[in-house]
Amino acid sequence: MPALPQQQSNTAAETSPTATLQFPPITRDHILNCSYDSWFSKYRASCIKSRIIPLTPEFVNYLREDGIILGDEDDAESDEDEEWQSAPVTRPPIYEVESDSESDDADESPRLPPNRRFPELHQLIKDKIAELGGAVAPKLNWTAPKDAIWMSPHQNTIKCTSPNDIYLLLKSSNFITYDLEHAFDDCTSVPNATLHQAPFKPVLVLRSYFNPHTAMEFRCFVKHRNLVAISQRDLNYFEFLQPLKADIVSRVYQLFNSKLRYTFPDGNFVFDVYIPESEDEPLDRARLIDINAWAPHTDSLLFGWHELLDLNVPSPVLGVVGEDTARDLSAATDDHDDESSDEEGEDFTPELRLIDKEDPVAFNFSSPQYSAHKLPKDVVDAGMSGEGGMLEFARKWREMTK
Repeated sequence: MPALPQQQSNTAAETSPTATLQFPPITRDHILNCSYDSWFSKYRASCIKSRIIPLTPEFVNYLREDGIILGDEDDAESDEDEEWQSAPVTRPPIYEVESDSESDDADESPRLPPNRRFPELHQLIKDKIAELGGAVAPKLNWTAPKDAIWMSPHQNTIKCTSPNDIYLLLKSSNFITYDLEHAFDDCTSVPNATLHQAPFKPVLVLRSYFNPHTAMEFRCFVKHRNLVAISQRDLNYFEFLQPLKADIVSRVYQLFNSKLRYTFPDGNFVFDVYIPESEDEPLDRARLIDINAWAPHTDSLLFGWHELLDLNVPSPVLGVVGEDTARDLSAATDDHDDESSDEEGEDFTPELRLIDKEDPVAFNFSSPQYSAHKLPKDVVDAGMSGEGGMLEFARKWREMTK
């Protein structure tokens, strides 16, 4: 049974530059197929409870604008939240930095808060939060604002209990900007592609919030409809994972073979799973969290893209499987859900890579995750104290830099 050769773990550090890697043509359709709204309804039974809200042009413009303006309604639900708060629950308005041109400012009309700018959408978001139990984890089509959790009032989590919580995370996130502006950057240029390309429709995804054990999150790589590699996502050492290796591979393979293998439109893709603990067995069934493109912008974690691209798959399934064929093959695999995955996987054994106790990778993450996307605390405090705070901070900065 072939498997990937054992190599030292790496985290996005490739032996050759990404630009030299030979990816198969990356189409716009492939990127869109990985959008949450494209696949959620098909795999709903294997996913976290979710609601999908189409976004209006007004909301997208709001996300793209500079500055952060939150709703000004009195949200009684937030006042009842007893969690630790990074700032008072009733947040002062966050002012935009003034430009040097006063004439430009004079021509602009004051921007309305979200609850008055798009009231129907604002109310819909409130209703969906209530439907999901009062706490949600937001994301757009592909990406969650995990780089902005330091701005969250819910102690460095992505948890949101009000529309304002969601607006604050989305507006503070560089990851969300990527979804809106750069999602198709890796696509292969095709002549006259704009004449027939499918439109991009931004959506807001709200998932029922839970606090996962990050050690049980895994990224899985599929090449030619074969599960070829599984990587730990939290790049820290967890001793208890070592004896669970066989169970982890089994749970991932069961989800892949019974649900994804012949039903996802593309033969090459990457998917993320969460595997909770079980009362009767060491691990419960895997839950599908996200599907990502087989493209350079997807983090290969403990594998190198050069390894995955050069890997020879002994029994490739090439091309796109038609709907009828997919239905027949998927039904056939459903009959074997309770059987051992070893028999099903004799054509290829995926390699599971975990952080080892002495692995140097585990010692490269002493700084907080996504710390490169944060602002200094002094800047945040000044912004939260209003216009006067920002002016005072600017004055002190000028004095320090003279």
